[in-house]
Amino acid sequence: MIFYLSLIENQEDKDKFEYIYTNYRYTMLYEARRVLKDEHMAEDAVHESFIKIIKIISKVSIENCNELKRFLVLIVRNKSIDMIRKNEKEETDPVEKVPDTNKELHDEVLEKVMSVQGVRHLIGIIAELEDIYRIPLELSILYGYSHKEIAEILDLSENLVRMRVFRARHQVIEKYEQEK
Repeated sequence: MIFYLSLIENQEDKDKFEYIYTNYRYTMLYEARRVLKDEHMAEDAVHESFIKIIKIISKVSIENCNELKRFLVLIVRNKSIDMIRKNEKEETDPVEKVPDTNKELHDEVLEKVMSVQGVRHLIGIIAELEDIYRIPLELSILYGYSHKEIAEILDLSENLVRMRVFRARHQVIEKYEQEK
């Protein structure tokens, strides 16, 4: 942990990181092992995740432990998946610039589901999305990160994040309208 703390300048951020490390490192390691099925790779994934967390530590909130845990698991899961991709030498989706053209329409539909039951239903729909779409959407909607910040967290280009959030919103809206 001393290595990680040496990378952080602000004492408040050091305290926050120490709390995260102490309370969630085993949860993150468990998730990495679950995805990678290899102890050494899992440790590497957790290490790289902590490096990523250090880069955004000032923006991370530790107030709600459930949200924090979910956020940390998302980071380590994504890092683990990235490691699998690198090992298999798969190519990623082609990067294309996707404009947010129908944002008003999407926002209008999302506003309609903002009742308690609607929110539960919406969360259920989002949970059914593939990870490549669900994770960026959750980081955007639940945690309020910008596309640029999500790109840094997930180690993707900003355009790819924009495309995945756009597609995720579109899938959520389609599923919601089909179930009306």
